[in-house]
Amino acid sequence: MKNKKHVWVAGAMCVLPFMAMAQQVEPLTDSRRLFDDGKELFLRRDYAAAWQTLSRYVQQKPQASLADEAAYMLACTSYELKSPDCIQQLEHYLEQYPESRYANRVHALIASAYFFQGQYPEAIATFKACQFDLLADAERDACTLRMGTAYLKMGNLQEAAVWFNILKEVSSEYHTDAVYYLAYIDYVQKRYNEALQGFREAGTTPKYAPLAPYYIADIYLIGGNYQQARQIASTYLEAYPRQEKTVEMKRIYGEACYGLKEYDGAIRYLSAYQNETKVGINRNALYKLGMSYFNTGVYSEAAAMLGEATTRQDALTQNAYLHMGLAYLQLKDRSRARMAFEQASAMNYDRSIKEQAFYNYALCIHETSYSPFAESVTVFERFLNEFPNSAYTEKVNDYLIEVYMNTRSYMAALNSIAKISHPGTRILEAKQKLLFRLGTQAFAQAAFENAIDYFSQSLQLGRYNQQTQADAYYWRGESKYRLEQYDAAASDYRQFLEFAPDRSSTEYALALYNLGYTAFKQKQYDKALTWFTRCAESGIRLENDVVADVYNRMGDCNFYARRFDAADAQYAQASGYSMSLSDYSLFQQSIIKGLQREYTQKIELLNRLISGFPTSQYIDDALYEQGRAFVQMEDNANAIKRYSLLVQRYPESPLSRRAANEIGLLYYQDDKYNEAIAAYKKVISTYPGSEEARLAQRDLKSIYIDLNRVDDYMAFASTIPGGANFDVNERDSLTYVAAERVYMRGNIAEAKSSFVRYLQSFPQGAFSVNAHYYLGLIDYNEKNYTGAASHLDKVIAYPDNKFSGEAMAMCADMAYKDKAYEKALGLYKQMADRAASQEERVQARTGAMRSAWMIKDYQEIVAVASGLLAESKLTPELKNEAYYYRAKALLAEGQSKEAVNDLSVLSKDTRNVYGAEAKYLLAQLYFDAGQTDKAEKEVLDYIEVSTPHAYWLARSFVLLSDVYMKLGRNLDAKQYLLSLQQNYQADDDIAGMIETRLAKLNKGSKQ
Repeated sequence: MKNKKHVWVAGAMCVLPFMAMAQQVEPLTDSRRLFDDGKELFLRRDYAAAWQTLSRYVQQKPQASLADEAAYMLACTSYELKSPDCIQQLEHYLEQYPESRYANRVHALIASAYFFQGQYPEAIATFKACQFDLLADAERDACTLRMGTAYLKMGNLQEAAVWFNILKEVSSEYHTDAVYYLAYIDYVQKRYNEALQGFREAGTTPKYAPLAPYYIADIYLIGGNYQQARQIASTYLEAYPRQEKTVEMKRIYGEACYGLKEYDGAIRYLSAYQNETKVGINRNALYKLGMSYFNTGVYSEAAAMLGEATTRQDALTQNAYLHMGLAYLQLKDRSRARMAFEQASAMNYDRSIKEQAFYNYALCIHETSYSPFAESVTVFERFLNEFPNSAYTEKVNDYLIEVYMNTRSYMAALNSIAKISHPGTRILEAKQKLLFRLGTQAFAQAAFENAIDYFSQSLQLGRYNQQTQADAYYWRGESKYRLEQYDAAASDYRQFLEFAPDRSSTEYALALYNLGYTAFKQKQYDKALTWFTRCAESGIRLENDVVADVYNRMGDCNFYARRFDAADAQYAQASGYSMSLSDYSLFQQSIIKGLQREYTQKIELLNRLISGFPTSQYIDDALYEQGRAFVQMEDNANAIKRYSLLVQRYPESPLSRRAANEIGLLYYQDDKYNEAIAAYKKVISTYPGSEEARLAQRDLKSIYIDLNRVDDYMAFASTIPGGANFDVNERDSLTYVAAERVYMRGNIAEAKSSFVRYLQSFPQGAFSVNAHYYLGLIDYNEKNYTGAASHLDKVIAYPDNKFSGEAMAMCADMAYKDKAYEKALGLYKQMADRAASQEERVQARTGAMRSAWMIKDYQEIVAVASGLLAESKLTPELKNEAYYYRAKALLAEGQSKEAVNDLSVLSKDTRNVYGAEAKYLLAQLYFDAGQTDKAEKEVLDYIEVSTPHAYWLARSFVLLSDVYMKLGRNLDAKQYLLSLQQNYQADDDIAGMIETRLAKLNKGSKQ
């Protein structure tokens, strides 16, 4: 390389053309004087003055022979003055004078301008267009330095080294720069011995004295020569307290202390490094700072620092997570410890660390009962599979049996047990419990058939645990009862009574109570009374409402057996236990008084009911029975008043139809014919097609005949629509009755033909509504819904006939199945208004609620669900459904505060899908309202109780990460997201939510 300098021919200096020009003699002009002055200023490097003078010159149309010179000097001046557009001016010069003798130098200037602007690819490309050997020596060496540096900046170390090596050989001015940069390249390429020599040489110069020691110290640190690294760092920090590399020297000093196990010194200097570094903090330094805190027992700081070092997937991160977990264990924060161990156990960089982390992760899960996604089972199983020869194997086997006995991840545990070829007694006992718990889980979701299957499987295993066996009988009985399999349910309840180890438990008394109901539902009242009596006399404490219901049912059993005194006493006892059921008790007592002809007492009891329970479902019954009592007392005036009040207040009640008819009859009995005629006509017009209208028409006809006003009757009858006219001729009646009898005998096809013939003969006959009902029923049962609807619509046109309730139910069902939800809603609401029993009303309101939900009629949902929830003795499944729909409707209407109450009720049982979603929604509402503490508490509780509906639990994990991000606890947010990512495998939108948030966290950690 020592002859390399001769490769470059010196070439013409940029000033030589000016010297040659100066030797020519021309007459001076003002224009020429400007040129000469500008040139002189340019040669003196007074570029600002030269720019002004030469600019004036070129504005005066310079001589062609001098134009090139002037343009060149102006372009060079723009470069020297660092004008923003200097590249454009230099390029413009080349466009004007492409053959200029200055072209090579102008290219060099353009390349240099690109270099100083940081446009390294453009600088390199332009330098390549230059002939460096034609440049002056100083400029050539400067351009060589820039070329090498540009390659270095672009990461092309090999090409950079070529240029720096040339520079090192040929340039005395830039020799040290070349040595420094070549040392840096060796350092980056981990050729530390060569780098060390270069940095030592460069470090002897003033320019690199503040820079080279950093690399020298770092090389010693990398090589494990901690004493020498610390000594150089110490000397440097004394000499240069505020230099470019000062902060990094604190890092080296701290890391050297860590290597020497002087952890206090490491904490001091690495903390200073961390606090003073704004961007690009070194992960190794953070890790060593965290480990220094760990080794000095400052575990909270250790966990925080180690967490900040986990930004990549590598062995350092794996070890950081392990020690984070160990630090959290010392802080008794098992939740964070668990997540840290989980991350370390998922990495494969160091198998020994993986094993230790895996074991601690499993232990944390076991000790905290944490298992939102079946981790309690799978983690031990995975450990045994991955580390079959581990020192921890025996302990893990013991823990796994405990998990089987206590886990909430029932199916995962069963799947794990299935892999055991010869399970022992404890394993089989665990399996018995798991199957039972799966049954209760299915029961909570109203999947009664599935529940029966699980309970049966549990019972088939035998008597490993007597309590579990007894409970399985009890809940299988409950499941069968919900499916109206009363005999089978009773058998299971009796088995429970036989096997129950504790005969003073609440369940024992409830089994007696339920046995009473299985008989009561089958109208076996004496048997029911026996079971209810045993329940009442068991001495076991039950809720007051249950006790009141027991006495009410005992009263009913005695009532049906006509043991009225006993029934009366039991209804009175029921009233003493529960006000909420007292309206029924009072009503039944009043009926007894009526049967015993104690009408005054009957009326008094009913007055107590009406005044004490103004919203009771028995108010219309009470008013009707009071009217009947007055009739029995031959007080027709008061009877009419009571019946009139009933009709006025409850016009849709079936009892109002009967009361309206009774009013006409009472007027008729009192010889008040005009009032009777008016009353009967009102019944016929208000309730067309009903049985009461038929009776009213019959009695009205008798009155008109008695008054010898047959023509008046015929005139009125002609105004009654065909289907509502009960004036029957004999052929009409015989034809219909014959068809009905065929239907009753079960000859459906023949009956259908007969009803069709009847309607063909008597399209407006007295029994046309009945015939349409039977034809609609036949089509409905045959799933001919179009035909059924055409007939049943004609039936419900007369909503007060005896078939209208069933017709509405079928029409509503067909409309719902056909997705005609608005029609279904209207029909269900009519059914609810006209329901004769609580059971019918509950069914109608349930249908209305579901229909309203399908069309998103939120106000209707709230109204109907509220009415449904006001009913007594709703099944838990139906209550949950009503609370859920009402809560969702309230949320949709922006009434979140009102929705919270319903969500709180639902969230108490996350086994069913309504409770699972409600628990998440409740936490989300708290978060949206800025109540992050409540949101966090709700989600953490959710994780503790878990749910079989994993999606909503996963959404809650995501929400918890949002809570922690909002609180600035980014490390906690990240840990929960990573844990969720590893344990939740469903193919849904959760993965996207995780990725979005992790990307945001990672971006924040780099800033």
